[in-house]
Amino acid sequence: MTTKGLGIPEEVILEDAKLKLSFARDRLSDLALLGINPAWLDQFQTQITAYEALLSDDAQLATQKQLTVQKDNLLKQAELWGNLLRDRCQYAFGKGSFNPFPLSSFRAAVRNESKMIQILPNLVAIASSNASALAAFGQPPDYASQGQSLRDQLDTINQQQEKAKRERKAATETRHQAARSVYESLTHLNDVARKVYRNHPAQKALFKALPRQAAPPAPAPPAQDRASSDTTV
Repeated sequence: MTTKGLGIPEEVILEDAKLKLSFARDRLSDLALLGINPAWLDQFQTQITAYEALLSDDAQLATQKQLTVQKDNLLKQAELWGNLLRDRCQYAFGKGSFNPFPLSSFRAAVRNESKMIQILPNLVAIASSNASALAAFGQPPDYASQGQSLRDQLDTINQQQEKAKRERKAATETRHQAARSVYESLTHLNDVARKVYRNHPAQKALFKALPRQAAPPAPAPPAQDRASSDTTV
């Protein structure tokens, strides 16, 4: 992952920071000329350790994906439950105005968990209040409670997924800030070392700054726009 504003992958920063810290500990007497001391290096080590202790984005993304799979499975179960209720209502009440099933609203909810969570209480009420009529077409006694259970589970997993999204966002910012702290200390160490070893090219080269990645080139305008811009009035 690349931290915004740095243009360098975080894993590259971390690897270089560890390497430069090792170089610096071996050359502490030289670097002390410009203020690098054991306490400073220990603080740098603390920053590196703090970054490494943070949960990776891949781990959090995996958790979020697992919740998505569970949510999609529950949504599909709710759709199947609703389809059976729809069919039974059609057999019991026909397709006219006496049919209480909200077909249009249900169709809009089968691919949207928020809409399904909103409509399921109404469907549960239909299954419950028309239990006697619908029993003649195969509705079991606990069908309304099945629908309520699906609604409760879907609501819970939906909240967990939204929570995971926000926690991942907050963790990403925390990780970026930790990477920035490491990078700032790394930059200072490199700068000090290059000044100390300005007359010693081999030693100076050990503390070369990390190259930033170039920004991707801007996309070329469409052919029609280029033709317009080339036209002289």
